Amino acid sequence: MNLEYNILLGLTTGGVILPFIDDIMTDRNTQIHVAAIAFFLIVFPAYFAFAASNTEPYTISGGPVGDYSVTGTYSYHQIGDGSQYVNDGDTVNVMVNSDAAGDEIDGKNIVGVRATLTFTDDESQNGLGCAAAQPEQDDDVSGKMMHSGLEETSPTLSGESVTLEWHNSSIIGTTVSNMSESDIMMMLDGMGIGLGEHSLDISVSVNTGGGLGCQTTDDGEEVAYTIELISLEYDIDMVEVEPEEPAE
Repeated sequence: MNLEYNILLGLTTGGVILPFIDDIMTDRNTQIHVAAIAFFLIVFPAYFAFAASNTEPYTISGGPVGDYSVTGTYSYHQIGDGSQYVNDGDTVNVMVNSDAAGDEIDGKNIVGVRATLTFTDDESQNGLGCAAAQPEQDDDVSGKMMHSGLEETSPTLSGESVTLEWHNSSIIGTTVSNMSESDIMMMLDGMGIGLGEHSLDISVSVNTGGGLGCQTTDDGEEVAYTIELISLEYDIDMVEVEPEEPAE
């Protein structure tokens, strides 16, 4: 039976081992072993208890949970522009590629794409009754952005955009609670989406005015478009919450 086992047996069972007790009283090596074992038995549990009490809570994805202020700045990088005549009831497709932005998007956090549509109704009215006829009505124009299996469709007025996003833009400019920094980063990172081809569908439905004695001509709409990738730079800062003072 080795020395360490004898020491532990003597310390933990209270067994009476006379030769072992004699060694403790007279042998310096035995005394050193006993002191070392007693030290670790006392110090290790105390250390781990202290470390556990001073560790901040972590989520599965990592990082301390708390309140965080989230701020961000968006930038836009053009990858296509042009103009298409779209007949009444038709849809015209436009394809562009992120390569058109060149080095401008290297290292950028791409989080979306938008198409801005601009148009002027080209409806014309002719006839003696046009003075009292219904006024010209704006045509219905909508855009549909598609990329990497994602899509977003939106009706637009001239100068408005249809925007496809793959991040949580709603938390920009807010303070989020009970989350970790890494959780927030997952909500704001583009994760490599945005590179490659992007598709825009432009659809037009004509609305005509006119009436009795007034001939209306409106075959479609000339729609100009600009397509831009959206990048985001963001900052995440922990908000220190002041402890509530106890009520008197």
